[in-house]
Amino acid sequence: MKIPSPSNITEALEPLLSPDCEQSAEDRSAPNGSISGAVFNISTTMIGAGIMSVPATMKVLGIIPGFLVIVLVALITDVTVEFMLRYTISGKSTTYAGMMGESFGSVGSLAVKICVLITNFGILIIYLIILGNFLILLFEFLSMHIIVINFFFGTLR
Repeated sequence: MKIPSPSNITEALEPLLSPDCEQSAEDRSAPNGSISGAVFNISTTMIGAGIMSVPATMKVLGIIPGFLVIVLVALITDVTVEFMLRYTISGKSTTYAGMMGESFGSVGSLAVKICVLITNFGILIIYLIILGNFLILLFEFLSMHIIVINFFFGTLR
């Protein structure tokens, strides 16, 4: 195992975004992202979350209440995006926590960090459930084939 040198440690403490991102909107000559990249990023996020959450929501709530919940979440998302666009243009922040820190102080920054932590933990649990269900099906499939092999060739020793 390689022991990290002090130069590697200082590289890990550098910010994720380049210093060019800290310039104001007027000073930027070329954007870092594109509209098509943003659309694909949001689309894959929505499709991935929808595959896991919408069927379960519809099963628990039913069609009409489930549809109303989807509309409510869409409205909350619209308000949130409007808030983020309004406050990131006026400030120097380049992260969600920085934006909340500028708007609501250290309590807002801490709140968004806790929300991200809880969301990531929930997503981890969902992926582990899906992986567990898949592994159960895989083992059932393999055990069925082992029974067939033992039937035709006898026990393998």
